[in-house]
Amino acid sequence: MYLEEIYLENTGPISKCHVKLPFGDNGNPHPVVMVGPNGVGKTTFLSYIADALTEFAKKAFNDIVPTDGSKTPYFRVIHSRAIRSGQPFSLSLLRFKANSDSLYYCEKSGILDQATNPPDLEPVFRPIWKWPTEGNYKGVSVNQKTINTEMQDGSHAFFPSSRREVPAWLNPKSLRTGMNAPVNQRFSDELGKPVHVETCAEEIISWILDVLFDASIDFDIIGKLRVDSNKLVFHNLSQEEKERWNNLRALQLSLQNIEQILQEVLRDRQAKLLRRLRNNSERRLSIQLGDGQEIPNLQSLSEGESQLFHLFATIIRYGERTDLNRSVHLSEIMGLVMVDEIDAHLHPTFQHDVLPKLIKLFPKVQFIVSSHSPLFLLGMEEEFGPDRVAILELPDGDRINSEKFSEFGTAFECYQNTERFEQVIKQRFANMTKPIVLTEGKTDARYIQTALALLGEEELLDSVEVRPVGSDGDKELLPGGTSGLEAFRKTYATHPSYFHHPILLLCDCDVRKIPKPVEKLSVKSILSNDKNTKVKGGIENLFPAEVFQDCFYHKKVTDKNDGGQRIDQDLNKPKFCKWICENGSAADFEKFRGVVKILKEFVETHQSSANQQSMSE
Repeated sequence: MYLEEIYLENTGPISKCHVKLPFGDNGNPHPVVMVGPNGVGKTTFLSYIADALTEFAKKAFNDIVPTDGSKTPYFRVIHSRAIRSGQPFSLSLLRFKANSDSLYYCEKSGILDQATNPPDLEPVFRPIWKWPTEGNYKGVSVNQKTINTEMQDGSHAFFPSSRREVPAWLNPKSLRTGMNAPVNQRFSDELGKPVHVETCAEEIISWILDVLFDASIDFDIIGKLRVDSNKLVFHNLSQEEKERWNNLRALQLSLQNIEQILQEVLRDRQAKLLRRLRNNSERRLSIQLGDGQEIPNLQSLSEGESQLFHLFATIIRYGERTDLNRSVHLSEIMGLVMVDEIDAHLHPTFQHDVLPKLIKLFPKVQFIVSSHSPLFLLGMEEEFGPDRVAILELPDGDRINSEKFSEFGTAFECYQNTERFEQVIKQRFANMTKPIVLTEGKTDARYIQTALALLGEEELLDSVEVRPVGSDGDKELLPGGTSGLEAFRKTYATHPSYFHHPILLLCDCDVRKIPKPVEKLSVKSILSNDKNTKVKGGIENLFPAEVFQDCFYHKKVTDKNDGGQRIDQDLNKPKFCKWICENGSAADFEKFRGVVKILKEFVETHQSSANQQSMSE
């Protein structure tokens, strides 16, 4: 079961947010990361999905929420305080897909006539389009049999920002609230897999001990092992023993998958779980590290390590409940997992390197998470590719890339003040001996270098260093694009003594907010080429329209709900750059003469200033 579409209006800080969740050509869901400053509605967004799953599950199971007779409380309370200030209502509509069935959820508060809403919404959410004009309403439209199967077979969970696990040093008796929960109880009308997962270590430890027991060596079968022609073979195994052996081998793979998560979390490829004798309760389930040291139990992991391990182990535990084969083949686990503030308690290395790898282990699980970490976003884009991760900026739900994330710039400004950043900046510019031209991207720099060579400006090419502002493979330095130019300008203004030569920031023609010049730091914008009506933005605008052939575009076709299709075409800039720089003529680069003029004026100004300084000395 996956979320396909969500519409939120006038709920908390969200005015209007309409998102269609992305899926790959193979039908697998793309991870979704919601970003934005505190207070824009990330937790609100997740709470509606969790509430929908809770309401669905309540239709088939009686252990989802505590009950008082015939009353079953809502996971998400409906009240007027949730309505956006100054508005008469709030409305939330969600549509899910489970194989060929559609499932719907609606919550309405305040005064809202059905006829006043956008007409394109009603056909999509018609099964749930039946709220009263006044008062509060919450309802779902589901098939109980479908819900029973999906919730039993799938891995569906919401991990809130308040999640925690009990560390080894804590005495639970010192707390007012208990932490015990029934483990492994199974009844036909009970799911046994809470949607809201705040803590789960006790259940996970009990489950892992079961896995270790199932994967234990069968000595009756091992006793029939013989060496035959230098090969290990079994003799005289019965059909039952063969089945037991095959099951044992599969269950050992289940254990290896659990240990793979542990190895990623500990960053130790040789870490393994050990089961001690029952009289050693404190070390009943310990961890053997690759260097021979031992972690006495799972409770001795750090907070970040513990949360990561238990979160992803829970996905396996939920997914294999009705079919143990899913713990053998993690790629077959399906479900919808929400994590609020997924980067909480995690070191930057874990955010960038570990989290994306763990998420990628479950390609059929729809992850919808919130984050404040630019490093996590960069790691997700590197692990999955920019087109296979949806970064949604709330409150509007607009899809962005990692570098447009507003907190990327904030984090970078903080980083600028660190000693490490100062060292990297000094090292990069220390050996440069010419005036420096910084462009928005590395393709821009190559275009300009090629243009100078084709237009007979070799002397000018030798007189300047043309570089992209963003680093090429060095994540510790600057972002690219306009944000990178602005970040460099701020760095220059703060530390002008680091730079011993004049620098020009060269902006594309479509930049709306041009960085301001500072001391010897010049800023210029490329003039647009009005004759190119095909590519109207970026430095590519300077080329003739006819050079942009279809082979340079990546076409993406998306099916729309009305039966039509939306076709998006994106220019493959690296591919086009390579071709035009290797095969282009001087005529193709003719409009770059405006860039040549800017560079000449920049160099001449530098030389004139240097001459005046020499004469005064």
